[in-house]
Amino acid sequence: MTDAIISDVHANWEALSKVFEDIDRRGIQSVLCLGDVVGYGPDPDLCLDLVRRRCSVYLMGNHEEALIGSPVGFYPLAREALALTRRRLFRPWWKPWRALGYRRLLSSLPRLAHRPQCLLVHGSPRDPTSEYLFPRDFLLADAEVVAELFAFEQPVCFTGHTHIPCVFTAGRNVHSAGEDGMEVRIADDKFIINVGSVGQPRDRDPRACYVEFTGDRVIYHRIPYDVAATQRKIIAGGFDQRLAERLGYGV
Repeated sequence: MTDAIISDVHANWEALSKVFEDIDRRGIQSVLCLGDVVGYGPDPDLCLDLVRRRCSVYLMGNHEEALIGSPVGFYPLAREALALTRRRLFRPWWKPWRALGYRRLLSSLPRLAHRPQCLLVHGSPRDPTSEYLFPRDFLLADAEVVAELFAFEQPVCFTGHTHIPCVFTAGRNVHSAGEDGMEVRIADDKFIINVGSVGQPRDRDPRACYVEFTGDRVIYHRIPYDVAATQRKIIAGGFDQRLAERLGYGV
């Protein structure tokens, strides 16, 4: 079976809807989401509804965790965006069942998922929700840390969280990734593969990013979308203008 794996939508409806159009065009039936569907963007309800309907796996990201708990460690821009997201999802007093449904959905999300050919997390295999795995930190890490990161049994672990597509191997190699059509062969090593971000890429490519997983290879796809439309909605929704500006640069 072929899976489409998405992560870090961040309430960007224009990006998410285009990604699903591409997934459907390719005839991919199974869609797996690594979390952070909410936060930063103007359409958390639309994105949650689509992910809930279409994804067979939806994991807890650190933004979902903060939304139903407390944004400990979040910088001010992210906290402000979460406050606006809470109002959008939880405070329409005339729709109490809608708000309760979102709370139940977010509270029930798993922090990782085991499948025969892969492990799925948002952050890292050591801390599925919150640990950032950057190339520099990986290259400088002690051997014990690397061993802990690759202690999973499957040949590959998929992750998101940093918004930067990247490939790590148990042999301590790091490869940049995210070019449209780039393939990674899953053979002769164990891999941790960051799938990039649908709604807020940070690799200086503003196009939405997701991967296709066939079992023995991973293929990156970059999807253009109407960035300007999302930027206008961010500003109209009262979000900080910097959240709109960064989308245009992919940072």
